Amino acid sequence: MDTLYWVDDYKTIYADERTFTRFLQSYSRGMGRGRLTREAKLRHERPCRGLLLSTGETTLEGEASILSRMLVLEIPPWEKRDPGGAALAKLETVRDQIPGFTARFIQWIAAQANEGTLAKELASRFESNVKGYRDSLTSKLGRQANTGRMVQNWAVLVTTYQMLRRFMVDLDCDNALPGWQDSIVETVKAVQQERAGQVFIDTLGQLLASGELMLARDMREPEEPRPGTTIVGYLDEHYVYLLPDVAHRAVLRVQPLKFNTPAIGAQLKEDGWLIPGTNNLTVQRRIRGIPTRLWQLKADFLGCDDCDGGSATG
Repeated sequence: MDTLYWVDDYKTIYADERTFTRFLQSYSRGMGRGRLTREAKLRHERPCRGLLLSTGETTLEGEASILSRMLVLEIPPWEKRDPGGAALAKLETVRDQIPGFTARFIQWIAAQANEGTLAKELASRFESNVKGYRDSLTSKLGRQANTGRMVQNWAVLVTTYQMLRRFMVDLDCDNALPGWQDSIVETVKAVQQERAGQVFIDTLGQLLASGELMLARDMREPEEPRPGTTIVGYLDEHYVYLLPDVAHRAVLRVQPLKFNTPAIGAQLKEDGWLIPGTNNLTVQRRIRGIPTRLWQLKADFLGCDDCDGGSATG
């Protein structure tokens, strides 16, 4: 299970995005691709039994669930990582000792397991690291949604790093191990930006700022929109009331989304922006005297608590 499965220089022009996405989902679940035999019997699945490492200049766009299963690392050019090749030259002096390092580490881990302390220590460290990352994300980003998988991914890595450091401390050579660095905050931000709900908000904000769309003030007698401008919702002191299908259609004209209106609403609710009704994602209000279903959103979902009702720029 520790064999490296290499995907070199991924690009959408060379690989089918849907196939690669399906493969990544199956890989993260430890599953193969289910198929039938000629006799219409279920064929035995053969999952990827290695460690997947992919390089490339881009990532899959619009696939927040895929990004959350990855650890995306931005690697700078070699000359920036090791100016003058100093680290490489130092490593060259101990080249003959490197092949035995992993074997020695495995022996050390096996000794911990034989003593009966390994499982308990791993569980304790993992739980502590999960809590640490959650607290850190809350302090740095405030409200987040769907960070569980990313937190667990990084918690596994830092737990492994901690065990490796313990091993090197026992050998009195921990000074050779670089300090721990991670990019969990950047990963969470990248995933949130790819969530359909966030893409919907960002695109809607641009359309409002451009004047193509507007939020009216008075539900009973809304002001007439300017020529070429569409009313997509209504604004009061505390909330924005969006016409879900009207807003969704407007966004789709400029930004294709793989999610329908209810799915976008569900994500907005999950992200803490949408306040649902009693039995529905929508609330009912009267617009020009007509009972109408609307999304009730917190007024700051666009970052515009003081927005002017007749325009989007405030």
